[in-house]
Amino acid sequence: MLKRLLVAAMALALVGLIGACAAPLTAEEEPTPTPIPTPVVPEKPVYEVKRGEVVDSVDFLCRVAPVREQELFFKMNGRVATVSVQKGDAVTEGQILAELENQDILNQVEQARLDLEKAEIALSQAEAAREDKLVTAQRNLEIARIKLEQAQQQQRFAVAQAEMDLQNAQIRLQQALASDPSLSLKEAESALARAEGNLRQAQIAYADAAQDPSKAGPAQEAYRTALLEYELALARYESAQEAASNAAYNVQLLRNAVETARLNLERARSGVDPILEQNVAAAELEVARLEAGVDPALEKNVASAQLRLDRLTAQLDAARIVAPFDGTVTGVLAFEGREAQAYKAVIVIAEPGAVELSCDITSSIMDKLAEGMQATIIFSDTPGETLSGTVRRLPYPYGGGGVRTDSTQQEDKSTRISFDDTKGRDLQTGQLAKVSVVIERRTDTLYLPPQAIRTFEGRRFVVVQDEEGRQRRLDVKIGITSADRIEILEGVEEGQVVVGP
Repeated sequence: MLKRLLVAAMALALVGLIGACAAPLTAEEEPTPTPIPTPVVPEKPVYEVKRGEVVDSVDFLCRVAPVREQELFFKMNGRVATVSVQKGDAVTEGQILAELENQDILNQVEQARLDLEKAEIALSQAEAAREDKLVTAQRNLEIARIKLEQAQQQQRFAVAQAEMDLQNAQIRLQQALASDPSLSLKEAESALARAEGNLRQAQIAYADAAQDPSKAGPAQEAYRTALLEYELALARYESAQEAASNAAYNVQLLRNAVETARLNLERARSGVDPILEQNVAAAELEVARLEAGVDPALEKNVASAQLRLDRLTAQLDAARIVAPFDGTVTGVLAFEGREAQAYKAVIVIAEPGAVELSCDITSSIMDKLAEGMQATIIFSDTPGETLSGTVRRLPYPYGGGGVRTDSTQQEDKSTRISFDDTKGRDLQTGQLAKVSVVIERRTDTLYLPPQAIRTFEGRRFVVVQDEEGRQRRLDVKIGITSADRIEILEGVEEGQVVVGP
């Protein structure tokens, strides 16, 4: 600024000098020097560090709205077929308010219902048949197990009997071997040999006696006696020989009987007929298969038919607007025969009764707010009257967010302020109000106006001036900030004079 004034003064002096040179000089006239203007130094504002209250608050505009209000929309593009309501109409939950042209979807839904019914009938019939087969299979399994158990009991009895038969055969064999008939045969053979020798001697004596009649009688008698003894010894020998042969045969028979009993025992111990065990295993597999359920393909058919019906039903729902609750229509932007865009609100309904403030505010303000904070409300038609309220809800992620109770509802991103007391005022929907929320309040604290604080490269400082006019820089630490005051936590003292920039 000072440079500009000096340049202007020099320019004026130069113009004057040129004019003087151009005018004719007389003897009486002398040139008058042009004075140089004194530079104007603007005074800088000064501020005093004071102590008092600093309030950080935010202000924003809101409108009166029902506590429960919802914008409704179609979830697909299409041509509007019917609009069943007008503004001001009362509606009930579940009532169809508008529909797009959807005859093709209706036909597909009906066909899908028939397909699902057929699949369910086939599954039900298969389930009933499975139950019957399961009862039969369980009965067959029980019979197979009974037969196997009976065979096992018979096998145990056969083992016990075979063990007993083997033991008896072994005892008889031991007894037969203990009574050796070869001894009797040897004795009979010895007796036969002696009788045969005696008979030869008697024959010789009888032949010699034939020459002597006095000796012939006794010799003949001795011969007959020896012959009888020989025949008796021969008979005994033959009987002993036969007995020995029979005994050997009996021993062989007993040996065979022992071997037969051993084989019978091995067979008895080898187990029951494998077919019986196989029958039980096959019956168990059949029962397990039937208990596992019906053919999975039938269940998949039902699931597939249900999915198709659900998908088509969802498409049908997307072409309809249904009232999510009992209320009143507050706006209709859907018209029969016109195109409608997906997810664009065309009908608004509200629940009559309680009202509150609905506010669309910036994220920077929502960062400072919290649900439950107190608010001051001023309506434009009554600026001198204030109402108190509470921040009831902030949209996600700043607070709990709007609750979606139906798939046709859109997430409510507005901030809601509830009235603590309306003081009997008749509030109308859409009425504007200014809301002020105190974020933080400090009392008995040092403060300066915002323009007194200087910032350079992230450093906050002030320029203080002492009584002698000397100035110096002091770094400061600030606290909360309002529109006209900044809290000073450190760096200055009450009463100090701060020079503005």
